[in-house]
Amino acid sequence: MRLLIPSSRLAWLPEDTRLAHEYCFFLHDEIARMLVEYEGADAHKVKFKFSSDRERKRFEALAKTNEPLSVLKALGRHSEARRVVLSTITMAMVSDCAHHIYEALRCFEKAKVIPGFNLLRKPLLDNLMYFTWMVADEDGFHAAFMSGDPAKITQKVLGNRRRELIQAAIEQIGLSDLVRTDDLHSMVFDVNNPDGLYGLFQHAVHLVTVDRIEIKTSPENFNFIFKRPADPEIYRMLYASLPTALLYLTFLVMTLYQRIHPMEKGTRSALAFRAINGYRLLLGEQASLAVANAIGKALSPLIQCADCKTRLKVTVRNAAKLLLADCFQCTKCRRKQLFPFSWMF
Repeated sequence: MRLLIPSSRLAWLPEDTRLAHEYCFFLHDEIARMLVEYEGADAHKVKFKFSSDRERKRFEALAKTNEPLSVLKALGRHSEARRVVLSTITMAMVSDCAHHIYEALRCFEKAKVIPGFNLLRKPLLDNLMYFTWMVADEDGFHAAFMSGDPAKITQKVLGNRRRELIQAAIEQIGLSDLVRTDDLHSMVFDVNNPDGLYGLFQHAVHLVTVDRIEIKTSPENFNFIFKRPADPEIYRMLYASLPTALLYLTFLVMTLYQRIHPMEKGTRSALAFRAINGYRLLLGEQASLAVANAIGKALSPLIQCADCKTRLKVTVRNAAKLLLADCFQCTKCRRKQLFPFSWMF
């Protein structure tokens, strides 16, 4: 099934992982779109009105020899200073995260699985948890970041609170009905999960791993070196977990952007609906048919093919096209047609 990506780019991927791959690319593209729109609107820049002419003059004088954050603190504008810190971190870290995810997905398309897992390791083991911390405990994150002690913001410190923070974040971002804390934690961070991502990340980074028995290098072997470049089972392990992790990441990013500046309600609703129901298409036949039937019930009586006038039939394939690519294919004449599904919100 091809939606967003040319067929030639999907040739290395097992056919049963291609929809999951395109879904992951859809989530990446939405993260990148939010980043570009917020940067373009300067939404992350903190603006305020001076309380008096005296405050304005003091600000101007201090700004000549000090950086803006110090000036805000000197004026007692601690709330504004805090927003500067958090907004700047959000924008920079989302950009870093999106670059790594894009290049990783492109590597997987080219059967370059070792660099692909190397690239995914940082956004999913590092960035993901900092976003989680910021969403679940903004006060704690800000205090630790501004403490002047980098030891307070290490992944080692975060590891002791990982489940607690993930649980709180899932509740805040509205994914409690779809993503379970234990499942997500196991997929990404659990060294004991033989089907999770953690072991793949470690084997991609290190030729030899011996400290943890769960991911210990096999005798007379090097990690990944002698595997086939496009081993179908590696792709199936990857795409059994990656859509869940990226769905969670997307909602974290959306929540952090919402704190910088509220999104237009329809835009937020459209992304949430498309991301959640696109994810449901990956959860097996019963879930995917339920999504297709629900969309068909709403749209089929209203839409027909521009050429042959056949009513829209929402198959699972067409549900994926509508949700992820704003188009559908006539089931009779096979014409592909654009449809502004996301604009309905």
